[in-house]
Amino acid sequence: MFDPATDVSARDVNEARDAMLQGRVGDALDAVERGRHRDGLEDAHRVALALTGLHAKLALGDLRGASTFSRDLTSLMRVHGVVGAIASFGLGDFAAARGQADQAESYYERAGEELRAADSDTWLPWRSGLARVIAGRGEISAATALVEEELADARALDTAYAVAYALRTQAAIAATSDRVALLDEALEVLHGTAAARLDAQIRTDLAAWILLLQPGDSARAIDLLRDAEKYARQEELGPLLSRIRWLLERLGEAPDGELPGRLAELSAAERRVAQLVVVGKRNREIAAELGVSVKSVEWHVSHILRKLSISSRTELAGALAQPRQAR
Repeated sequence: MFDPATDVSARDVNEARDAMLQGRVGDALDAVERGRHRDGLEDAHRVALALTGLHAKLALGDLRGASTFSRDLTSLMRVHGVVGAIASFGLGDFAAARGQADQAESYYERAGEELRAADSDTWLPWRSGLARVIAGRGEISAATALVEEELADARALDTAYAVAYALRTQAAIAATSDRVALLDEALEVLHGTAAARLDAQIRTDLAAWILLLQPGDSARAIDLLRDAEKYARQEELGPLLSRIRWLLERLGEAPDGELPGRLAELSAAERRVAQLVVVGKRNREIAAELGVSVKSVEWHVSHILRKLSISSRTELAGALAQPRQAR
C-alpha cells in the first residue's frame, strides 16, 4: 500500500519537474508551491521541489525569489548521496547566476562527488555547470573533457533533453567554427519533444552565432529569434526575452507585436518573401531578386505558411489582409 501523503507529494514533484522540463514555468511554480507546504515531506521530494522552484525563479529573473529555495537547498546539502548532490547542483546554479564563480565551482564539484559516492546514474548536469565556470577562466581543455563525459552519459541514457543540454554546453566552449553545427544538432535532437524553454535557449544561442559568423544568413537568425521570442513572452521569462530582443535590435528588427495585422507574425525577411509570393513570383525568381538560394526561399515559404496556419501560397494574400486574432 502507498502512504497517501507520500503518493500526493510524489505527484507534486512529478508535475513540477515535468512542467519545468517542458518550459511551463508558471505551472512548475504552482506545483512547487502546492508540494513544498505539505506535511511529512521526504528529503528526496523536498530537494526536487526546491531545485525546480529555484530554476523557475531564475528563469523569471527573480533572484530574490530564488534565494528562498536556495535556503531549502542549503539545509539539504548536508544529506549525503543523491539528495546532497541535487542540493549542491542547485546551489551551484544559484551561485553562477549571481556571478560567484568560485562558489559555483565548489558546489558543482561537491555534486559530482556525492553522485559518485552514491554510485547513482541520476541525470544531473553538474559537469555542464562546472565546464562553463572553468571555461570562463580559460581552462578550455578541462571544460571540454567534462562536457564530453556528460554527453557520453546523456547518449547512454538515450534522453533527448539531456543530449541537447550537453550539446548546448559543448557549443558554448567549443571552437568557434563548430558552434553553429553543434547547436543545429541540439535542435535536431530536441525536435518533437515538448522542451520549449531549452528549445528557445538553443534557438537564441544559434541565432547569436549565425549573426556573428554567418551574417549572410540573418534571415534564419531572425526566424529562430521570433520563435524563441513568442515562447519567452508567453512565459514572461525576462532574462531570455531581453537577450532575444537585444539580438533582434542588432538585426534591425522590432519586438513582436509592433506591426499591424498578421504581418506582425512574420520577420522582416519573411515579409519580403511573402510580398513576392503574393504578386505571383516563383521561388527561383524570388531567390534571384533577394540574392539568396532557392532552398532558403523554400524554407521561408514553409515557415510563413506554418506561422499563419495556412496550407497554400494562394491563401497567403487573404491571410495577410486579415487582422490577427486576440490571444
